[in-house]
Amino acid sequence: MIEEEVVEYYKFLYLRGHVSLLSGNISVRTDDCILITPTSAPKPLLTPRDLVCIDLRGNVVRGERRPSSEWRMHVAIYRARPDVNAVVHTHAVLPTILAERLKPGLLAESESYLGGGIAVVPPIKPGTWELAEAVAAALARDNVAVLKKHGVVAVGPALAEAVNRAEVLNDIALATLAEIWSGGP
Repeated sequence: MIEEEVVEYYKFLYLRGHVSLLSGNISVRTDDCILITPTSAPKPLLTPRDLVCIDLRGNVVRGERRPSSEWRMHVAIYRARPDVNAVVHTHAVLPTILAERLKPGLLAESESYLGGGIAVVPPIKPGTWELAEAVAAALARDNVAVLKKHGVVAVGPALAEAVNRAEVLNDIALATLAEIWSGGP
């Protein structure tokens, strides 16, 4: 069941330090709606019943909670990328801080996992259509974007791939930091 998968992957991201108790969000496109994590809830404690289904305008189709405050960003991505069925938004610190220094080619397999480059989005107020449109535009060619002073967005045809891309981006950030510490190029 896709709801259980969303809940489990969110717990995974929390345990790996990519999100905090209330930060970040996940969505998946289903046949009839976008299944998204709710706002203002301790997400590692979510159950499948806590998830919210919204349409491509952000209207709640099913669920008792309010959708993530970043629902606009998820909707904008799905509108722009018919090939995307999962969106993961983390607040991973290292990729966010090192945004413009990240290089996909730093780790041999990273480029193939990411399926493109790393887009960088300037600081824009969270939860706004302005941010949503900027992220969707940045992801027109790439599958990961770093939102300066905010976090990371990774997309994929399936949730596992989107989560993996967020993980790979964090690995690139760790490698970048190691390169900086060692005095590399």
